[in-house]
Amino acid sequence: MVRNEVYPERMLSDSEKFERIIKTINKRFTTYGYKRIKTSAFEQYDLYSKVKSSINQNEMIKVIDHTGQVLVLRPDVTIPITRELVQNFPDLSSELRYFYVQEVFRQPFDKNDSIERTQAGIEYFCDSSPEADAEVIALACHLMKDLGFNDIKIELGHAGFFNELVQNLPLTSLQIDQLKSLIQAKNVVEIGPFLQNLNIDDDVREVIERIPFLYGNPVDVSERTKGIALTEKMQDTLDYLMDVYSILKMYGLEQYIVMDLGLINHMGYYSGVIFQGYVERFGKPVLMGGRYDELGNEFGARLPAIGFACEIESLVKATDSREVTSRFPIDVKITYADSQLEQAIAISNELRERNYSVLSFSEHKEQADPRQSVYSIRLEKENNSFLYKDKVTPFPDLKALLELLVGGLN
Repeated sequence: MVRNEVYPERMLSDSEKFERIIKTINKRFTTYGYKRIKTSAFEQYDLYSKVKSSINQNEMIKVIDHTGQVLVLRPDVTIPITRELVQNFPDLSSELRYFYVQEVFRQPFDKNDSIERTQAGIEYFCDSSPEADAEVIALACHLMKDLGFNDIKIELGHAGFFNELVQNLPLTSLQIDQLKSLIQAKNVVEIGPFLQNLNIDDDVREVIERIPFLYGNPVDVSERTKGIALTEKMQDTLDYLMDVYSILKMYGLEQYIVMDLGLINHMGYYSGVIFQGYVERFGKPVLMGGRYDELGNEFGARLPAIGFACEIESLVKATDSREVTSRFPIDVKITYADSQLEQAIAISNELRERNYSVLSFSEHKEQADPRQSVYSIRLEKENNSFLYKDKVTPFPDLKALLELLVGGLN
């Protein structure tokens, strides 16, 4: 008989949280069909200085190689992955899915911040569609749920909304940056006075002043735009976002989604849907992403794509605001009678080959590790038992056990 043992939950150290988060990320990305990819830690400086992005060149960590060429420690992952794929896929003929967990290096503005950060993310190379974009946002939601967060908020916007609004206005680059900052901060007090000094039509002025209020439930936001003079392209953008939201409702994730038509992402290569994710009691985004259909063009290839990234260090800090424990760090725990050692080894090997994490203990040492598991297995001379969600099921052999693990309990 398998006992439903309850061990005291232990608070995790930061290093344990770090490793647990990475393991969870790897597993979730794999469930969506992504393959891991790596890029070089050192890249040519020209790769970033010539490509459209918002990475400040003063933030790059530069080094000189033995030939005198200027290199940079990798400040971004999306750009080198795109460049690498261009060499093999000059035209996207089939969808490609990659994920990464790599360090990025940037000179911090705050002296207390680290130069090195661990970034995890996905790059989904595919044509633009509400289905593809919704799937990536769903992946982001599922990842945050996997990490144990409950109060999740994904802000959904579109890079084209603001760009369409300002592209024909007589504004300098500095004025556009100032306007972006005011809209992003939802500074309704200063937006009006700022616009009064500009030579723009009243209809456009009204739209800009209303943008900070176009935030909240997507259906409500869509209703609030009906009295605003949107261009045809802006209306098409809004309709596209509503299509994405409709699909996210099919995933059962609508409670996590808010629309923000004033959302502005500073990565210069984003051209379509953009989004950022927040979790409870953490004041800055824990993930950011968007569609970048035109980045491949800068390398001479058509590689439309969407992706997102999160910093592991931020996720570790975000878990500091709540009780994070080591409740289920492993998949399967096996307890065996001494006579069943060979069977325990055979089952452990088979399950590990199938990507389950497994701990195995003699019945004399079954409390040697206090961690709980999703599944428990007990091997005795004449009785093998499988425990899942307080239900105990006997099984005669490995084949029957595998059937239980893949759904035989349903």
